[in-house]
Amino acid sequence: MGRSAGDPIEVLLVDDQPAILAGVGALIGSEAPFLHLAGSAGCGRDALELALHLQPDIIVLDVELGGEDGLALIPRLRACCHAVIVLFSTLTGAERRLRALPPDIAAFFVSKGGEGQELIDAIRCAAARADGKGRGADSGVFRA
Repeated sequence: MGRSAGDPIEVLLVDDQPAILAGVGALIGSEAPFLHLAGSAGCGRDALELALHLQPDIIVLDVELGGEDGLALIPRLRACCHAVIVLFSTLTGAERRLRALPPDIAAFFVSKGGEGQELIDAIRCAAARADGKGRGADSGVFRA
């Protein structure tokens, strides 16, 4: 990541549900000046375009994008930018699959059913990890 000290963490949010985009977008916005919602996308095609154009620090990616497989989108996102991926999902049965992912695929998994602070913590931990300042996660968040 090419952030300087004091620059906000630039976040791209990818989810097919408008209510999630609005709510999580507001949550991220409430963390200014430390976090900044650089953009949001409701489908894989838009996510790829924004990732290429915005070059975010972190991508919060829904695992299921209205019939699209968010996990299958990861290699294409990685080809567009160097963002750290935080997976975000309601799929409780997917935890085992997500835990098996190599750390270079996704840094963290956060359940949509958890507290908003869990997502904020995961974003901050992912940014610190990318900056070489730390690893690991807080409760409710696990390294994928």
